[in-house]
Amino acid sequence: MRDFLLASAPVMIWVLTIAELIIAVLLLKIYREKKHLMPLFMGLVCIGLVYDALVIAVGAWIPQSLIFALSRLRFISHGVLVPLNLITVGYAMKWDGIKLKVMYGIAGILSLLGLASGIARKLETAEIAGIIRCKSSDLSPSWAEGINNLISYGTVFPLIIFGIIIRIKQKTPFIYLSGLLMFVFAALGPATGNFDLIFYVSMFGELFMVLFFWLYARKYTEAET
Repeated sequence: MRDFLLASAPVMIWVLTIAELIIAVLLLKIYREKKHLMPLFMGLVCIGLVYDALVIAVGAWIPQSLIFALSRLRFISHGVLVPLNLITVGYAMKWDGIKLKVMYGIAGILSLLGLASGIARKLETAEIAGIIRCKSSDLSPSWAEGINNLISYGTVFPLIIFGIIIRIKQKTPFIYLSGLLMFVFAALGPATGNFDLIFYVSMFGELFMVLFFWLYARKYTEAET
């Protein structure tokens, strides 16, 4: 399994990048046609993941100074955009008024914290399977790492929990599956002892997450019209 992951990584990361880019375009197309904000926020999260994957994909081909500059923006965009998943949950639950405003507020606070975390974390380069990327170093402030973990897990669990409710009420599993598969693939690296490949394995979870976002957005906006 590990040998396959190492051998496939350089090409597969490009495949994942292109696939996420296509999904981002499709989500923004739904937003443009339906004028509903949910696919817009889904699309913004997807754009952040596309940028994340692209920076990793080109890391071996660009100067180290540029890797650090692009990666700093990668860490910041992750912290700012991933909390938008909470707004997606609000729309998927068909909330309005105070409930939806609360989700906007929580997402806004987490995005500001994510911005601070992305700026404060110390970066160092890592190489595996011919892939050169920046990762957070041991010198990063503990509070910044804590915020990153809060954003990473605190925005996935709501997709799973509220996704179950949406599955029951709306008879559609897409939001639940988006969160579940993101969590499964994020946990697969540590579970198999491939800690140095967490970044790669979790990218498959990210692809499934935005794929199910798109499937739900199509169903949701068609039902609204």
